[in-house]
Amino acid sequence: MYSISIAAEIFGVCIKTLRRWDKAKKIRCLRTLGGHRRFPVQEIRRILEGKKSNRYKDKGTTNLTSKCAIYGRVSSHKQKKRGDLARQIEALQFHAQKEKLELYKVYKDVGSGLNTKRKGLWRLIRDAKNNKFSLILINYKDKLTRFGYMYLKNYLSEFGVRIEYLNSFEDKSPESEMVEDLVAIIHSFSGKLYGLRSGKIKKNTASKA
Repeated sequence: MYSISIAAEIFGVCIKTLRRWDKAKKIRCLRTLGGHRRFPVQEIRRILEGKKSNRYKDKGTTNLTSKCAIYGRVSSHKQKKRGDLARQIEALQFHAQKEKLELYKVYKDVGSGLNTKRKGLWRLIRDAKNNKFSLILINYKDKLTRFGYMYLKNYLSEFGVRIEYLNSFEDKSPESEMVEDLVAIIHSFSGKLYGLRSGKIKKNTASKA
């Protein structure tokens, strides 16, 4: 079950549009005791599949796949060693089995969400373009990318591929998310600065030798 804000982000529409869909009976939703809308996963998938079918029907394309891909990422090898990446993948595989989704491949990376040279991510994008799957499962949005999530989401949608994340940061305050983003930026730039300094030291050592 997804809240209206997350459902709107998945569809790429505003919250008011989802409310209109609900009133027009274009989408089925449930209500909490407090009167808030909750959208079932199956209903979201039905709408998305309908949109995708219509889009490709107009283009004369029938070669679509219903397979899914899993993407997991941790920031350091220390996190990988303590099993964080394995638990991530296991949770995503369990979700895929529960939803009866056919798994195409699991993609993994160890590195910052700001790192643009992640091999797993680029393999994922390449296979998405080649129509190997139509759904990407991730744990949190920032596991795919720290910034520019909407750009990546819209780019992948051009190939009929959508992204679904199991968890959101609704329990976190905007302040805590901002602090995490700043820490990620500092960590990324510190790594680049360290690399530049190391390269300069090696170059100077080689020239003296």
